[in-house]
Formats: sequence, structure tokens, C-alpha cells
Amino acid sequence: MKNQFLLSQLAHVELISPKPEETVTFMKEVMGLEETERAGQSVYMRAWGDYFHHSLKITEGKEAGLGHIGWRATSNEGLHHAVKVIEATGLGEGWIEGDEGHGSAYRYYTPGGHLSEVFWDVAWYKAPEEQRSIWKNRPQKIVRRGVGVKRIDHITCLTPDTKNCREFYQELGFRYHEGIYTSAMDKEIGAWLSVSNLSHDVAFLSPAPNTPRGGMHHLCYAVDSREEVLLAADTLLEAGYKLEGGPNRHALAEGFYLYVREPGGNLIELYAGAHLIFAPDWGPYKWRIEENPNNAWTEENIMIPMDV
Repeated sequence: MKNQFLLSQLAHVELISPKPEETVTFMKEVMGLEETERAGQSVYMRAWGDYFHHSLKITEGKEAGLGHIGWRATSNEGLHHAVKVIEATGLGEGWIEGDEGHGSAYRYYTPGGHLSEVFWDVAWYKAPEEQRSIWKNRPQKIVRRGVGVKRIDHITCLTPDTKNCREFYQELGFRYHEGIYTSAMDKEIGAWLSVSNLSHDVAFLSPAPNTPRGGMHHLCYAVDSREEVLLAADTLLEAGYKLEGGPNRHALAEGFYLYVREPGGNLIELYAGAHLIFAPDWGPYKWRIEENPNNAWTEENIMIPMDV
């Protein structure tokens, strides 16, 4: 049996941007995120439905890309168990004192080279009086600025080593829900995994043999409905941005989506309507590439070239 119940959720993602102020402005004014803090070369942000200090960290850098992925453990005991599992793989980097919004964290690399960390102690967001909701179980009032995204949903990473990344996270208790394979089913080129009831908290994708290590395809924020995705398309176009996919529907995970690139160069997905998974033994469902699992309604094959 794999190690169960070690990690609980995707807590935050750090994006690197060569245009940090433009990225922050886009995420705040167009996407509707809130800024919670600034420290050094970084800005910390969260959506109105995110319960922690931040779900997004934007850090200045020369090129757009992934900084690191932050996972919360299920408990302090779960954290130290997860560290033992990671250390046994030889991919551990060691402990850091923490960051704005969370306590000490253990850093590691995935087999695909994605810098990640796991922690337990977090700072729960406390809204100022003017932003407090009458609903006691909400972190703050609904934000109606721009798109007004609700919460972080998932991250999709690029890697030439999809299979090993999947197996690494399965050792940490992730459930393998869906995958994409070559026509002969002899090579795994996509894996969708989750520790929550979401269709996926993280996905790994290898669209080409020369995919760089540690890369990211997109970071995804969720809204509540397909209609909100359609309204977001109008909002983005009115703000002068081009859509880079959608609105459309994935067959795999069934999410309704669109993609847009923020000014610093990182691809952002908006998402709604994906299935929720409650059975611990659901799947995995395996798709051949020619079944076009990332696009349910048209023949355009997004993310993965057909000649893989």
C-alpha cells in the first residue's frame, strides 16, 4: 500500500516574472486577486476564496516560469512522514525556516526537476473589517473586480519524465486519476493526480522529447460556473488580452476552460465544472493521444503535438 494521507492540498505556487509589477497588476485588476504582502523581490497574492495568506507568489526574475510549488501536509506527523518518503528517493534538498505565510518547510525536486516544498504550519487569512463576509465560513467578501477568480485549482507541469513524476507522487499518497499515452500505449505522456476531491491538483505533461526540466504549462484558478468562464473571456478581451485556448471543454477531467498569458509570460488557466472524485479507487482512465483528451468539442489538439 502506498503512503496515504501525507499531503492535503496545493497551497501555493511561485511564478517568476521579468515584469513583476505588470504581472501583479494583471492578477489584481484583471483576474481579481488580492495582494496580501510584499517582501524582497516578491509579492504575495490570494483569491477571495483562498483561506491561507497566499496562493500565489510572484517573484522578479529574468525569464517567466515556475519558481516552486507549495504543498500543505495533513498534519505535523504527516509532514515528517512525507519528508522520510522524499529523502528515500534522494530528491530532498533540506529544510528552510519558512516564508511569508507558512512555517518551516522541507524542499525537494520532483524527478522532472520542479522545485517544491511541503509544510504544515500556515497563516490563515484574516480579512480586515471592511472585507469581512457575513458568511462566517468565507475568508472574505466576494471580489467583483475583473474576473474575480475564487481559488487556486491546480498546476500543470512540463517534464520529459511523466511516469517517474507520477510514481513519485503516488508514493506520497496521490491518486492517479487519468493519463495520456501514445497510440500504442507504450509511452506515458500525461498524468493527472490528486490528493483532494478535485479531478487533479497537479498534472505532468511531456509534449516533446526536448521539454526542459522544471517547466510549467500553466497555473489554474477556478471560478464557479461555465458562465463565469464565458464572462471572463469578454473581460480579458476588453482588457486587451488574447485568449490562447478556449473557451472550450476538456474531455479528460471534463473542465470548462480558457487560457490567457499574463504580461510576464506565464500561462494562466480559468476553470469550472470539472468532476469531483470521492471514491478512493476511481480510475485511472487512460487515453490514447488520438482521442484528443484535452479537447472535447473540436479537433484542435491542445498541449500535445499529434506526432509524439
